[in-house]
Formats: sequence, C-alpha cells, structure tokens
Amino acid sequence: MTTLSAQEMPLHKVFSDDYLFTIPAVQRPYSWTTDQAGELLDDLLQFIEENEITATNVTQKQEPYFLGSIVLVKREKPDSEVLDGQQRLTTLTILLAVLRDALGGEYASNIEAMILQKGNRMLNKSDMYRLQLRNIDNDFFKNNIQILGSTSKLTPETPVKTDSQRAIKDNALFFIEKLNELKEETIQSLPSVIATLCYLVIVSTPNFDSAFRIFTVLNDRGLDLMMSDIFKAKVIGDIKDNQRDYHTQRWEDVEISLGRDHFNKLFDHIRMIVQKRKGSANYKEEYHEIFKKISGCEFIDEYLIPYGDIFQKIINYRAYYNDPEIVKILSLLNRIDNNDWIPPAMYFMKNYKYDNTKLLKFLSRLEVLAGVGMILRKNFNWRMSKYSLILREMEQGKDLFSKESSIEVVDEDKKEVLEKLKGDVYTDLKDTARRYVLLRLDSLLTNGQPYYDHSVITVEHVLPQNPKPDSEWLKHFAHPEEYVHKLGNLVLLTRAKNSQARNYDFQKKKTSYFQTSNGVSSFALTTQVIQETEWTPDVLLSRQNKLIKLLEKEWEL
Repeated sequence: MTTLSAQEMPLHKVFSDDYLFTIPAVQRPYSWTTDQAGELLDDLLQFIEENEITATNVTQKQEPYFLGSIVLVKREKPDSEVLDGQQRLTTLTILLAVLRDALGGEYASNIEAMILQKGNRMLNKSDMYRLQLRNIDNDFFKNNIQILGSTSKLTPETPVKTDSQRAIKDNALFFIEKLNELKEETIQSLPSVIATLCYLVIVSTPNFDSAFRIFTVLNDRGLDLMMSDIFKAKVIGDIKDNQRDYHTQRWEDVEISLGRDHFNKLFDHIRMIVQKRKGSANYKEEYHEIFKKISGCEFIDEYLIPYGDIFQKIINYRAYYNDPEIVKILSLLNRIDNNDWIPPAMYFMKNYKYDNTKLLKFLSRLEVLAGVGMILRKNFNWRMSKYSLILREMEQGKDLFSKESSIEVVDEDKKEVLEKLKGDVYTDLKDTARRYVLLRLDSLLTNGQPYYDHSVITVEHVLPQNPKPDSEWLKHFAHPEEYVHKLGNLVLLTRAKNSQARNYDFQKKKTSYFQTSNGVSSFALTTQVIQETEWTPDVLLSRQNKLIKLLEKEWEL
C-alpha cells in the first residue's frame, strides 16, 4: 500500500526546512488574478478584525484560520512536488514578500526565513528558495518577488513574458497598494497571523499516481468540505426517515442554484438574521445554538429555502427585477466592499409586506448607511452593531422609515462625510470607497438604468498628478497639488491606467484617453469632462460643488 499522510500545519511549518516546493511541468500556470488575491487578503483582514488581533496579542489567540488543503508528492527528503495548491502557495509567498519589503528591520528577517532556506557552508548547501515555479516563470518570480527588497522595485512597467508573470506582478502591486491603505498596527500583525494562525492540511504520498488520485477526489468529488456540508449532516440527520429524501432534495436544489461559494455565504447571513448580533469566532458553536431552537425541517422550510431564494435575487438582481431604479440601487449595493448589509435586506424582503416603492425606499436608506460606513472606514464591530439593531427593530415591528430608526445616518457622520467629499478624495478614501462615490454620482447623472459590470473600472485624474514643467496644465494651475486629488478632478474609465496618457494635455487626453474609439464614454461623469472646452481651477471647482450637492441631496447629508 502507498503511504498516505495528512497533517494540519501552521504556515511557519509549511514554509520551513521540512519542505522545498516545486511545481511539476504537468501543472497549469499560475493564474490567480487580483480578485482571488484580494479575496485572500480581505478574508485575513476580516479574521484579524473579527478576532481583534494586534501584533501584541496574536500569541494569545487560539482560533485558527483554515486555508484548505494541498496535495504533494513527497518522500523522506524535503523535496515536494505540488500537485494541488500552487495558487495558494504562490500567492502567500507574494504576500509575505511584500510584507517583508514594506516592514523591513526585524520583521523582514523573520519573514525572509519563510521565503528562503539558508545554506550551510560546512554541509556544502547553498541558499534555496522554498518555492520554485515552472522553469519559464521561476527566474521572474525569484528576481521580482523572492529576492530581498525586490517587490519595492516593481512597477506597472516591469516587463513580463507570460500571463503567469503578469499575474505575479499584478498581485504584488495590488498587495502593495492595499497595504498602503491599512493602519501600521494591522500591517504589523499580518506576518504573525499568517505564520501562526493560518493552517493548511498537507496531504502527501510518495507516489505520483496516488497523489493524482487524491487530487481528483478532492476536486471532482467535492470532498473539500465547507461548513455548510457539516451543517447538512446535522440538519438532515434531525429529519424523520419518511421526510428525509424530500428535504435533502430541497437543500440540494438551493445549493445548486446558488453555487457552493454563495451557498456557504448564505449561512453567514442566516446566522446574523437568527442571532441578530455579532457572531463569535466559533462558527460551529453558533449554529449549534441555532439548531437547539430550530428543527431540521423548520430550518430548511422557513430559512434555507426562502432566504436562499431572496439571496439569489439580491446577487442576480438583473434577472429578477424589471424596475430600473431597484436594479440601479442593487447594482450599487453589490459594490460595497463588505456584504454585511445583506441580512437586513433579506429580512425585509421576507418578512415585510412591500411593493417595489417600499422596497426601493428601504434599499436606498440601506445604501446610504452602507456607503457612509465605507467612506468613513467604519469597522466590522460598528457594522455588526448597526445591522443588528436594524434587524431587532424590524423584528419588533418598528417604523423603519422614521428619523429615529437605526438605519438613519447620525448627524455627526453626515458632517464627516461632507468634509471627506470636500477634501482630497483620491488619497483620503481607499480605492473601493472613492470608486463607489464616483459610481454613485454617475448613477445620479444617468437617466434610466446604468450598468456597472465592466471587467475594469478605474479612477483617473483630469489634471495629472505630476504634470510636466513645460505642459499646458501649469499655465492654468500654478499650484496643482491644491486641486489634483479633489472630487471635481476625477473621472471613471473602463480601461487599465495608461501612465503615458495620464500626462497628456487636456484636449489630447479627452480625445485619446477619456473616450472610446467611437467618441463616447461609458460614464456620464466622464462625458461631463469630455464636453468641457478647457480645464481650469474655476471649471474644476464648479464641477466639484455640483457633484457634492448631488450626493448631499441624494443622501440627505
């Protein structure tokens, strides 16, 4: 029999002298985009926030963060061929390298130990990097990620030869940009969280054929268990034999219609709706409490089926709603950088008798609260407190549309949002928030139903950040730094940023960068600028005042 080993390990043991990972030629190239890399980082940051982890208390935390499993062909030596897990191991190495180069000092030397295995002259062993990619990409990975200090030299113009190299570069630059938005304390806690609280299950066998069979089982037969799989055993096991098949089918219908990831998310939302409070770190214990109060049949009939249907309508709103205003508000809500607003929306849609007018009114108020929270960087605890209160008020039958409702934004926050909008929006707001503000304004300038499902939406400056000394810009803007990051100087584009085009003079920038080949823009906000004949401080400030007044009126600031 082929020996099979499965061990749960923290990452400081995974990236240790016990393993030297190589990617065999049969593996597909590295392909994670900034979407997957961003989801990994966001999950880590949410884990830190929910568990109130800091650099000083991380050693006292016991709750691990599970990153899934990897499959290796490994014998007694550290040499390990990665049959499944390349994407996670590579992305984690990129994140560690960015943290190493950003933090420097003692942090850098400690993180470096997870990236590089030091050699030993007495044993005639040279330095070796713990992860070696396919031959075609390995030198690029080593020179731009693994070598100490290399990520700080990366730029969008760093040349690449393959799609994998482009993905590596894009994810590193993405992590660098995201870290710039975080507090120093959060950045300092990340390396310890990754090293000590993040766990992988390492499944290894010395035989390639055996490892491949394991890989096939894990990926094709769905044995990569999610929390919903564990709950299913509890719920279905609670149902009488003569009803079990029927309810099992109903459960699986919801799972298929939503897909595995969204189905798992549904349980987060149902937990919030039932408990109406911030969840504990022990997710299984939370549902243990729920199942004490709710039987298996009741859970499927009264919660899983109706809320699964509502969740489907929220995330696939265009397929379910004909009202352009409801489609517009749901498209905006789905761009909020967290999904904590979803349980109140689901509860309203299940438990309140409403027409489209009332639904639009409720979702609009919810959007204001969620948008303000994102702009002001309200944390997870604030959001949980707010949305819990809203759920309780709905359960108690209180008037959701009164000024006393918890869904109302308090005057202090309204005032602070207005100050933010008048300031340097581009630098003061994180990327998701500034893009959201501009999309919200664009929706107010658009008649009918705008579609914001472009694969790329970027925020660009009209007056460039670094105008050349001999440019036309400086004839109008003696002190460009006073204007460049203001709301009135920003537009939306459906293309990647072009460093060369950014510095074009106004007329050329309008025609060759801000509009498409057929002479239009996808955004009313950008069309406004294209229609201007010149760009001066007066034009910019006039536009700024009009935009702020639009949002001030819409959000009742």
